[in-house]
Amino acid sequence: MSDIQDKQVRIYQPTYQLNPRKRFNVEKVEKMLNTILDSELAEVEYSEKLIPELCMNLADSIRISVKEENYDRYRIIVSVSIGQRRQQSVHVFHSFLWDPERDGFAAATYENCHLYAYVVVYAVYLD
Repeated sequence: MSDIQDKQVRIYQPTYQLNPRKRFNVEKVEKMLNTILDSELAEVEYSEKLIPELCMNLADSIRISVKEENYDRYRIIVSVSIGQRRQQSVHVFHSFLWDPERDGFAAATYENCHLYAYVVVYAVYLD
């Protein structure tokens, strides 16, 4: 009984971190997206059999490139849409419930005579 009373209880102060150490840089990520899209899609023609795999590979390479920038405590979400150009228009809409001070997104488009691509990278801050 006396052993329990002799032990001191340590009390720690809360160490909440509410802001990221490195904020999501939209301009830098948009430049990165344009570079990747230009290099990967320059010679690609639309084929409905190859495009799903190309979308997955593009999303993975973009996600890896963004994560290499070490945006701590951000969840990176990449959406890649590729379609065939046939004299049509495409409207993309996205809506989220997020914190405008910490969360962000970067978008880029690419077009050639065969296809169009629209890429969005969302950076959602994790508390």
